[in-house]
Amino acid sequence: MTACRWIAIVKAVYVPTFAELRIWEIDLMKHIPLKLSVSDAADRIKKSLEEKGFTLFCDIDHQANAASVDLEMPASRALIFGNPVAGTKLMQNDIAISLDLPLRLAVVDKDGQTMLIHQTTEDYSRNYQVEEHPILEKIESLFATLASELSS
Repeated sequence: MTACRWIAIVKAVYVPTFAELRIWEIDLMKHIPLKLSVSDAADRIKKSLEEKGFTLFCDIDHQANAASVDLEMPASRALIFGNPVAGTKLMQNDIAISLDLPLRLAVVDKDGQTMLIHQTTEDYSRNYQVEEHPILEKIESLFATLASELSS
């Protein structure tokens, strides 16, 4: 096949842009300002999750990881945690949600302001077939409780 035919075939195929695909709805994430340092907020969240019976799978310190390769960045921690019973019930509805489980939240320094960032239940409902699942209410309640605890 000649190069001209390949060009004609490629021109006939429509390829959507990343923005058109709308894979990730960042605007639905919650960004909650905190008066604590990143480290203090992450430590309080970990303690609260433990008290509530959640499993903390990982505490990623992005700033420390950057420093280990001689790079700099503001304080940033990602906490990965969950409850196997709740997560399994969601995955029984739509196994693709396993991409977003266990749950995650980030505590970051954004321009000198500590922020708690997490996905919303609207994110999960939009991306997976779990709309109106009772576990989503519990997730929303958990995130609201954590934010409240950090604000007091």
